[in-house]
Amino acid sequence: MKTARLYTSSVIILSLSALVENLAYALPMSYFPNFVQFLGASVAYIGFFTAAFTAANAGLSQRFGALSDRIGRKKLIQAGLLTDVFLGTVTGLIWDWAPLLFIRVLNGIATAAVAAPAEASLVDQVPRHRRGEALGFYLTMSMVGFNMGPVFGGAIQSLCNDVFATGLEWSYRIPFFADSFLALLAFFLVWKGVKETRGGNPEPQSTPAQVDDKKNLGLDRKTAFSLKILYISSLATGFAVGFIIPVSVLYFGDIFHATPLQIGIILSIAGFVGLTCNLYAGRISDRIGRKPVIALGALPSRVATIAFPFAPTFISAAGITVFRAFGHNIAMPASRALNADLVPERVRGKLFGRIAAFFSLGAILGPILSTLIYEIYRFQTFQVPFLNNLEIRGAGFPFFISSIIGLLSLTLLLVFVEEPKKHSKP
Repeated sequence: MKTARLYTSSVIILSLSALVENLAYALPMSYFPNFVQFLGASVAYIGFFTAAFTAANAGLSQRFGALSDRIGRKKLIQAGLLTDVFLGTVTGLIWDWAPLLFIRVLNGIATAAVAAPAEASLVDQVPRHRRGEALGFYLTMSMVGFNMGPVFGGAIQSLCNDVFATGLEWSYRIPFFADSFLALLAFFLVWKGVKETRGGNPEPQSTPAQVDDKKNLGLDRKTAFSLKILYISSLATGFAVGFIIPVSVLYFGDIFHATPLQIGIILSIAGFVGLTCNLYAGRISDRIGRKPVIALGALPSRVATIAFPFAPTFISAAGITVFRAFGHNIAMPASRALNADLVPERVRGKLFGRIAAFFSLGAILGPILSTLIYEIYRFQTFQVPFLNNLEIRGAGFPFFISSIIGLLSLTLLLVFVEEPKKHSKP
């Protein structure tokens, strides 16, 4: 009975479509920096490709979320997925890095049309007292796709180049066509199996009190303050995450001479190991609270980021990457559930979009600054006299900065965000 209420066909298909969409998105992750350099961009420009995507996403996430509150979630999700089908095909045919930068902006717009409405649609359809479990399931499926993507894309690239002899250039391009096919599959899943939860009903005539309520979103002071801290924390977290996304692939290649397939395998293993606790972490947060679970996952993950540049071998660096992902996956569903607990239902799409926009805004500056720093120090080594002349790789600087910002973000959330009281089962 309880399972039927939570895992409806609409919820399951939303989660499956998230799996497919994330698989498509992550396909080129293990070689994208190499592809950009192949098209003529320098290492310093690689961060702009991530920033272009996240800037567009940040600028429109809240607007698309608010739009989904009015016209419906499903319409926007389908529009975003169809746009991804077109953009994946065009990316596989592009011949210069400058137009690819513009396409990344369009990719960010398409993702903004899908992400906040999809998560809001899911929360619309599940019982309040089981949101953590539902979001854990949804994020688990999302991350399964995301974690399959790098090894899947790396395998396609390697097969095309080494077995089918397409040449290095086309081995980078062909996975983008697989990306388009997977986005099309996600579109049909949503079209056939997801029910609409918003839109279709005319707005009732507003009274003066209701107009004022819309202006302040109906939030009490404590909730409004907690949301402001969440915005700042999301901004800092986005900056920290964006700081290491583009340089991680470069680091494995420069320091350990890893191939795209090897990098893809590491990223996929890291994600799948983390997923072993994703759903359970969401359930536990329903019982004991969101903030303890967030701390339990995020703190070890930040510490692992500091340790990463000290890894002496490829295997040890891969192990730290796996451990870091494990902590991240513990914290993620509890963090999303905390957002859902604080946000009123009638403006859920808008405020989910706003939180996503702050995260994306932080992720705009992160990649730009990290790749600039990485290009300057990538092949340098430094000694720390007061630590017995400990050697530090210059290529590891972005990881130190990311960890410090991430720890500050976690502290803000734990100290200043007031968690709502748990709701008992109806």
